[in-house]
Amino acid sequence: MAWAFVTAQSRYNHKWAIHDATFPIPFPLDAAPRAALPPGTSDQAADSIALATAVASGDRLLHTRLPCGDCHNKDLGGGVVIDQPMVGYWAAPNLTTGPGSVTLGFTAHDWDRAVRHGVRRSGKSSSMPSLEFANLSDHELSDVIAYVRSLPPVDRTIKPVRFGVVFSFVVATDPRSIPAFLIDHQAVHAVEPPPAADAVALGKHIAQTCQGCHGPNFSGGKMAGDPSMPIVANLTPDTSGVAGWTEADFLRALHDGKRPDGSSLLDAMPWRVYGKMSDIELRAVWAYLRTLPPTPKGKR
Repeated sequence: MAWAFVTAQSRYNHKWAIHDATFPIPFPLDAAPRAALPPGTSDQAADSIALATAVASGDRLLHTRLPCGDCHNKDLGGGVVIDQPMVGYWAAPNLTTGPGSVTLGFTAHDWDRAVRHGVRRSGKSSSMPSLEFANLSDHELSDVIAYVRSLPPVDRTIKPVRFGVVFSFVVATDPRSIPAFLIDHQAVHAVEPPPAADAVALGKHIAQTCQGCHGPNFSGGKMAGDPSMPIVANLTPDTSGVAGWTEADFLRALHDGKRPDGSSLLDAMPWRVYGKMSDIELRAVWAYLRTLPPTPKGKR
């Protein structure tokens, strides 16, 4: 037990050197939308339109593809995820501009470090599942930040993470439990997401957030460290996965929560959220999943 606790603390308090990712918040209007504005539109008015556009985009991202509210609460003011004496205490911090916020004064670099690298402002590891967000483009992250900053301030202070026996062993033995150890902290981020014309690339980009539950190779199975979670579905074209599914079956599952045989998806699968993506996005995810090698369920 002492070994696990010491090892876990050492991994969590490891300090990282992160590249300096600088991007505008919000992104200015592209040339075409800027040119479409009425003649004589001031730069200030154009900036206001750019901000409104970014906030709307960030709103859509958080309510279709990026399940930030699952941990940070629906108001993004922070929330307790696990609080059990033997397991430990894990809570997501307050992201709003209210008292108790961890993001007050955050620069683009600070946001990049927290979201895409799993590193706290102090430079130490965090428990943020950044492997699911490491490939977000600069523009997408900028839009998310603009949206979060637009939210009503929440007065809520969240206590720091505490390792119990279970957390200590998981962090000490599971390499994926601290994402910062698995992320290339010097890799350059894409400025924009893949275009819709490249369906497989766009689908891969979107599906990154599915890996938190379905695993790095999307084969599903039992989630490590969380005995309360049900067995997760296999999304690969294996007989234990979606080998017999069609694109229409996949769209129905995400739109209606129904499998091809008519049975319902479990509530643990947030299909109501992901089903709000456009059909272009959902078809792109399906196109990417079809490129995966067939993998037996639970083989990660």
